[in-house]
Amino acid sequence: MQAHPVHFHVPFPTRLTRLQLLVRLVAFVALGILGISFGTVFLCAFFALPAFAAVRLGARSANAYLADDGPRVAHALRWFAAVSAWVGLLTDRLPARSAAETVELDLATGGRPTASSAIWRVIAGLPSALVLAVLGFIGSFVWLWAALTILFRERIGRGAFHYLEGLQRWSVRLLAYQASLVDAYPPFSFEDTHSATSVQPTSATTSSTTATTVHP
Repeated sequence: MQAHPVHFHVPFPTRLTRLQLLVRLVAFVALGILGISFGTVFLCAFFALPAFAAVRLGARSANAYLADDGPRVAHALRWFAAVSAWVGLLTDRLPARSAAETVELDLATGGRPTASSAIWRVIAGLPSALVLAVLGFIGSFVWLWAALTILFRERIGRGAFHYLEGLQRWSVRLLAYQASLVDAYPPFSFEDTHSATSVQPTSATTSSTTATTVHP
């Protein structure tokens, strides 16, 4: 499979504590009382990012958008990934200063996005989002199984971990696509198709493509 410009990885935890599991459950209850869910946040981002990109691209070139707005959007996605990793039982703590404390997310931004192409991604991204929703439904049962293993053994099985990590990887790739940071459509796969070119500082500009790696 060809390397994807979005690389996401979380180190496998040797121990996940019951205390942090309880903190998650309390947070879920509190957010539920407010009518907020993680799915709702993702859905808002799915539609808001193309709108944001279209507005910004309507007033500037693709190069300027990727150079100026790209790092800020990537920073937000990186924190989204870090919080998602904590919620998804991939890590036992939230980062204090930088999302890179708990997750690795590299984005090799590129392409020639336009305002019209950004809006079109609301439709183009739906197939990936629908498949992700089905996998996320299955993932809720995987999450419950993982929570039980943490409750009794303070650890998570590798199978459950890789499934939940794959869900997070898919969601971040989709949001990067929705934000017009990358042209590559999110692959229908949990695999991390990482390559050296996606994490090395590169900048290439041609008549049709601009690529810039965004780091923490």
